[in-house]
Amino acid sequence: MSTKRDSSSIIDKEEPQIIEEIIVKPNGDTVKKRYLRGRLLGAGGFAMVHEFLCIDTKQLCAGKIVSKNNLKRARSRQKLMFEIKIHRSLHHTNIVAFERFFEDSESLYILLELCSNQTLSELIRRRKRLTELEIQCYLAQIISALKYLHSHKIIHRDIKLGNLFLSDKMEIKLGDFGLATKLEFDGERKRTVCGTPNYIAPEILESKHGHSYEVDLWCIGVLIYTLSIGVPPFEAVDIKTTYKKIKMTSYSFPKNVRISEELQDLISKLLVSNPLVRLTLDEIIQHPFMGRNPIPKFIPSSTLAVPPSNSYLKQYETSPVADKLRKSLHSQRSSFGSRTSEDLKSFFGKEENRNSNIKDIINGDTGNSSASRKVAISSLYIVVDTGTKIWVKKWVDYSSKYGVGYCLSNGDCGVYFNDSSKIICEPSGKFLFIYRKHDQVDDVIERYCLDDYPRELGKKITLLEHFRKYLVIDKIVESGVSEVVYIKKWLMTEHAMVFRLSNRVVHAKFADKSELLMSNAEKTVVFIDKNGKQEVYLLKSVKDSNNIELVKRLNYMTEMISNMLNANNERK
Repeated sequence: MSTKRDSSSIIDKEEPQIIEEIIVKPNGDTVKKRYLRGRLLGAGGFAMVHEFLCIDTKQLCAGKIVSKNNLKRARSRQKLMFEIKIHRSLHHTNIVAFERFFEDSESLYILLELCSNQTLSELIRRRKRLTELEIQCYLAQIISALKYLHSHKIIHRDIKLGNLFLSDKMEIKLGDFGLATKLEFDGERKRTVCGTPNYIAPEILESKHGHSYEVDLWCIGVLIYTLSIGVPPFEAVDIKTTYKKIKMTSYSFPKNVRISEELQDLISKLLVSNPLVRLTLDEIIQHPFMGRNPIPKFIPSSTLAVPPSNSYLKQYETSPVADKLRKSLHSQRSSFGSRTSEDLKSFFGKEENRNSNIKDIINGDTGNSSASRKVAISSLYIVVDTGTKIWVKKWVDYSSKYGVGYCLSNGDCGVYFNDSSKIICEPSGKFLFIYRKHDQVDDVIERYCLDDYPRELGKKITLLEHFRKYLVIDKIVESGVSEVVYIKKWLMTEHAMVFRLSNRVVHAKFADKSELLMSNAEKTVVFIDKNGKQEVYLLKSVKDSNNIELVKRLNYMTEMISNMLNANNERK
């Protein structure tokens, strides 16, 4: 929306100019709309931005002026029209509002919401660094804008201080969609090398496997670092050195600037070279940095010049008791991916086996954040002949967008997609596509090769290949098992990742590095403690063993699963 303001604010040293928009009505009549071009707001190599006053309505807006001399090449005009197409389709409180565009013989004009308090770039130039409360407030709004963009399959690709505007209410507005792109389908990877040098993500520079939404998350990491430290993390004397530092993820926290451990942890989990292990938008919101205290909706306008007062900051401090309670509640949170109550009931197999099987699945009581669960490598290397000859060697949780990828000990790589379909691929390149029809109980299994498969599987094969390249295992354990094994169900809690394999083996991997591998067929359990010591038990003898850690996990997991199933039954 345009903002009404005193029109005298647009008078500048530069002589005002009248710009006319010719509007053609459906009946062929024309109407002229006149604007007074005012002071310069910003300039780049491609466009100039001025204040525009609509002479008829007295409303102010920002006018982006692009000379047609810069649009002589068809490619240049095509890119600008694509930017307009994307921006005009967006409607979100934290995105600069698109009003209209028109052209005359000399220029093309894009009219946008006027953000009277400039950008975060000017704010940092005045203030040098921001307080952590301010960073929390701005970050929450930026994430809101990005969740909206990503839900519409749009990647911004140029999130930086200069593209984050502040309204008269001190509300963040994300703008400039000149580098934005839209994915045609889930799993598509873009390969254009673009971005601002200090903010560009390493996967864009490498350009081997393409890039996706995660480049915006990298930019958030750079942005938070810059707001808290005062300079970008990879800044160097020349662009070549900056790019080298980005590729090596070479940065540090200066000792002369004090920031909290929580903020350092958040930054370090965003500035990671592998996009698959970067925090998601939801995980940023759930991070301890964002949850340690109440966050104001807006920051006072006085902070444009000076830091917030101590009395203002004190309003948002959390007492030690309240902070302890918040952490306790956070540790109890659990996640089930995209599981339904029926999926949960069938997690451990058919109904007749469910009650006995849930007693064989356990959970630990060690604390850890959701981010550190994202990737896990199995410590199981030697398993005695107990029927548990294949296990999950390595996995990555990317269920916020696509699903869970994994590698088994026999070298097979698979994906459990969010729509509950599955792919398991042998090192030879042959794979199984597994799904279930609505009117059937059993899985439908189809076999293909990676160089010959139905076109409709293209998106999923692209994701499979991406997971395979990332989830490389050095040591493959010969299993002697001829059947193809794959993950049928998975369950994530705050402390563990639990997999049920198609051979009725359940593998639980805990945050403290301990693991359980249980065979329903052989009635055995392999337990590896956090130090790597491995022991094998008969299920019926676990309760009588002297292994307190094992018994404790067994009891805890049995109770948790039972409570979850009972809660689902009560809701029916």
